[in-house]
Amino acid sequence: MTGGAPAGVNPFRPGAGELPPVLAGREAELGILETALDRLARGERPPQGVLLFGPRGNGKTTLLARTGELARRRGLRSATIDVQVLATRESVARYLREQARLTGPRLSGAQAAGFGVSVRPSETTTNVPDLLAAWMGADEGPLVMLVDEAHLLRPEGGGAFFRALQEMALADRLFLLVVAGTPDAPRRIRECGTFTERMLERVPVGRLQRGETLRALQEPAGDAGRPFVEGAAAPLAETSQDYPFFIQLLGSAAWDAAARRGESRIASDAVTEGLAATEGKIARFYSERLDEARRREIDDVLVSLARFFRRRADRPLTSLALRPLMKDLAAGTDPPLRPPQLLEALADLGILWNGPAGWELGIPSFADYLLDLAASDQGVTIST
Repeated sequence: MTGGAPAGVNPFRPGAGELPPVLAGREAELGILETALDRLARGERPPQGVLLFGPRGNGKTTLLARTGELARRRGLRSATIDVQVLATRESVARYLREQARLTGPRLSGAQAAGFGVSVRPSETTTNVPDLLAAWMGADEGPLVMLVDEAHLLRPEGGGAFFRALQEMALADRLFLLVVAGTPDAPRRIRECGTFTERMLERVPVGRLQRGETLRALQEPAGDAGRPFVEGAAAPLAETSQDYPFFIQLLGSAAWDAAARRGESRIASDAVTEGLAATEGKIARFYSERLDEARRREIDDVLVSLARFFRRRADRPLTSLALRPLMKDLAAGTDPPLRPPQLLEALADLGILWNGPAGWELGIPSFADYLLDLAASDQGVTIST
């Protein structure tokens, strides 16, 4: 999983969707994706697609991009579908017509059932299964479809797309769908049809383990010719709290600091300089999350939420244990929210998410930011 970077070039990629040279700690997720791709390359349709979901900044888009790269290496067709294309039935049909190169005469009479798919050219059709069958094309090989921002799916277009995929599956067409989105993505996909839950294997994508964080910092720096001095990466890992976006941001800043200092290794002074350089960027990131919560009118519960998880040493909660907490917090919202509404809003923003071990803070260091704001009395309401 080490792609490497040219010697002397900063290997860290803090931008959204950027592909870092080392995907440390993502072996399990990549294993699921590669198994599905290998099966498709052998001429077998995987029984399910894959849904990558988790808070923003954990590398879901990166995994999606790597899936496209791995598909192409196997000789498979790969297409990235903008989620806005899936807004309405008409927009889905228009997109599929373009992909099938049917911008002139259109199709009708496609039958996607039984043992095969037959497509007969004709004058007009907006039938989504017909058009999807034409795009897949029996003679063009298996198709890997990638959809990011799945939490923005709409029932009309998304439902039409998933129903067409179901017909293609019944016809035993060779394809793989991989989608990615925030913790709200599973709910949005369910709204496109109850059957969609069975079409996708859910793969949560959260924070790394500390050892993986250190490897994500140390390995690319060493490969690119400016390694960390022993122990120097530890403060970056601690500050990142194992959050992949912050790992890339902090690693990039420390690398640049060492380069400015003309040092061939990243030592503690460069790390300190890098930490200082990223303080404002991280604060803005937190401020934007708080602004989003204000727009959803749930900011008045955030400090209490942060305090609760800090008292528990950030240990995850079961769904059963989460219910009384949501009930207490919802009672303090203005206007009042029902507990499920509050949980939905918190999950939608990635403040809380149902990770592999249970419900936990999406970005634990956001809790520190909230508690610091409350302590300095800068306008975050403290729910009692």
